[in-house]
Amino acid sequence: MAKLKIFGKANPVVGTKEFYSIKDLFGNSASAQFNEPNFESISGDQVKWSIWVLYGKSWKKATENNKTGLTVPYTFSQKSLTRKGIRMLVEVNGEKAVLDIVTQKASKGKILHVDLLDNNYNKPARPFAYGDWIIARVHCVDMELMPVKVTLWEDDGDKGKKNTTNLKIEQKKGAVKNGQADVAFYLDPSHKWLANAKLAPGDESEGEFHEYYVTAEIFEKVSKRIASKNTNVPNPDYKKEPEAKKQTPAEQKGPSQKETKKIALSDKKVQDYHEQKIAVKNEISKNPVWEKINSFMMVGGEDSIWNKNHKDGECPNCIAAVKAGQLKKIFTKTDLTILETVGAIYTKYMKELGMDTCWNKAHFFAQAVVESGKELTVKSGGESFDYSADDLYLGRWSEKEQKRKIIFSYFATHKDEAYQYGRIKEIRNGKKVIVQYANEEMIAKLAYGPNAAKGVELGNTQPNDGWDLRGRGLVQLTGRSGYEYANNYTKREGADIVQNPDLIVTNVAIAVLSSMAFFKWKGINKIANEKTDTKPISVQVGNDVPLANGKKNHTEKQEVFTNNTAVVFETAICKYGDNQPKTDLKIQQGINWLEGIAIDQKLAHDKSNYKVLYSQDGDRISKQGEDIMDCSELICRYLQKIEWSSKVLSMNTSGLYDYAKNNSKWLEKHDSTDYKPKVGDIFIWKNDAGSNGHTGVVISFDKTKDIVTTIEAIQSLEKPEDMQGAIQLQGVVKLKWKRLSKHLINHPVRTKTYTASSCRFYTPKVHYSKQDKK
Repeated sequence: MAKLKIFGKANPVVGTKEFYSIKDLFGNSASAQFNEPNFESISGDQVKWSIWVLYGKSWKKATENNKTGLTVPYTFSQKSLTRKGIRMLVEVNGEKAVLDIVTQKASKGKILHVDLLDNNYNKPARPFAYGDWIIARVHCVDMELMPVKVTLWEDDGDKGKKNTTNLKIEQKKGAVKNGQADVAFYLDPSHKWLANAKLAPGDESEGEFHEYYVTAEIFEKVSKRIASKNTNVPNPDYKKEPEAKKQTPAEQKGPSQKETKKIALSDKKVQDYHEQKIAVKNEISKNPVWEKINSFMMVGGEDSIWNKNHKDGECPNCIAAVKAGQLKKIFTKTDLTILETVGAIYTKYMKELGMDTCWNKAHFFAQAVVESGKELTVKSGGESFDYSADDLYLGRWSEKEQKRKIIFSYFATHKDEAYQYGRIKEIRNGKKVIVQYANEEMIAKLAYGPNAAKGVELGNTQPNDGWDLRGRGLVQLTGRSGYEYANNYTKREGADIVQNPDLIVTNVAIAVLSSMAFFKWKGINKIANEKTDTKPISVQVGNDVPLANGKKNHTEKQEVFTNNTAVVFETAICKYGDNQPKTDLKIQQGINWLEGIAIDQKLAHDKSNYKVLYSQDGDRISKQGEDIMDCSELICRYLQKIEWSSKVLSMNTSGLYDYAKNNSKWLEKHDSTDYKPKVGDIFIWKNDAGSNGHTGVVISFDKTKDIVTTIEAIQSLEKPEDMQGAIQLQGVVKLKWKRLSKHLINHPVRTKTYTASSCRFYTPKVHYSKQDKK
């Protein structure tokens, strides 16, 4: 194939559809410089297009913009004007071509189109019905912060005439931000009756679908502008926009439906206008929320990972505000207005409470789902104390341990009170009936009272504390110590929860804030970061109790986190903890050198594939000795490449281990098994007898899967991650291991042949010029 080239505008105007091709469609003179590929032998699905965006110093693929075909269309949005760099890449059978894109402002502002999304901010997967929310998303160019008036209409017009009996249902205002404005409308079930009752002349019924439509009007620039809140999500497939001409917007589109129906423009200063139909099924929705479907993101469209209001090295998703649209994917049966309050209060206090990370958001709201359900309903009664007298005194039966376990130590030693206040059943006429209901208030006062061990633990000091300050809220805040700690924050929202504890269950903002304070009080905000296992968090919140659905509390929390909240808050791409320690060492220089001499583990079975074979030869320091190496020689050469040492040191693994032990300020050891290795770290273990051992370099770490990628000089039979079976390793190779695998942190310290040190990660510190390492 001849040299591949992209034909199309490198400087497209935002909002204008442009076509890009590997074939010169327009007879450009540039085509004379290259012989075109043989297109007859290429099918469209062999031509793969992608868009890449410069984020910091690295390029990231906007995967939602992948396309295939000999010729493809792209429309760049307003947001693309703020990108540091955009590149278009085309690949055909291994050959690649790149076009750098620099977008240009539109000469005249206009509305591109109006999308109708479901209340998950996604392209609808079924027809709208009454009881649904409709999100009208208005896409504009060159109209930042300008006011948009969006109106929902019910169309009752006579289909054969130009007059109308149309009804304005609701009108809302928004403002354009990042090229788009979102306005939400609720399809009130009462409108179903109105639409059916208000027929056009000659019509017997409204039919299976009622006709609604949304109009969007945008006005000339004004001196004062207020930006509405915006939920940033991928754009769905957009519809064809009007062709750009020099006439006014109305002339561009011809008579609009609104003008034909004699619905007057509401203001003479209207800059542009657009209309979009809605077919609403003549029924009440039985499923007002539906799952997310695949959707298309307009190039340069807002995407949380590209937010720029963050410092270098800081995760933009961590510090991003919690949006109602995100929460709607978690609390699917909760009204958007409530979720706006929840998102606002979380965002307001998340930094102060140390919960401004993707991980804290995911763990916190997973816990909230388990406690309050998808309806986000906080139990009005708080913690239940409906216990039987037998369970209070004897303990509750544990199927797992096959014995009774004490619930409250107080009642285990106060039998009379257990049977005075606990629930009692008797058999009467062959049936068990309750003859004494549990006195929950008295049980709580005694079990959590100041004279009970549990009450002392909770910091309760007053006789009524056990009942008044019982477990409430999203995480069951319990006891005076917890209430007083959270009260330091809730008072700032006008809620004294010590004097009025019921505010935790009657005010959703206070329920969220008090629970956030609980997270900080218990140190959960620190435990949660980079934890895919929810158990360490769950045990801090409460016991693993059975639920009504047959599951147990901790199990359901793990499922909700893994399948829902971790996905919504994108923990898989969270950059929390990725910051490299400040150093003057040339880590990347060393990594590049390692990458150049290593082969992938998939090639390691064949000795002929190796660039550097394994051998414990005598030449450990000269340039000529780089053709074969053992593990410690590779590390010593790497340390010189990053300028940790001025020359290649001649040390075996045992020597490296002892050197690190005696010079911790130069090679910092990380003893904790929770340590997440950084790029450039090394790992070392040694045989206590002085021979044997192993070492290698970390070149990347996937914290979601807890997988470390290393480069090592190794001669061994091993089974790395992603390999079907063990392979014979015999040189410098790139390998993947679970961080807690036997190859790394869980390497055995005792075998049949030797006793070894534990394997740990070490961080090289200090440039050779600042410390003499010889």
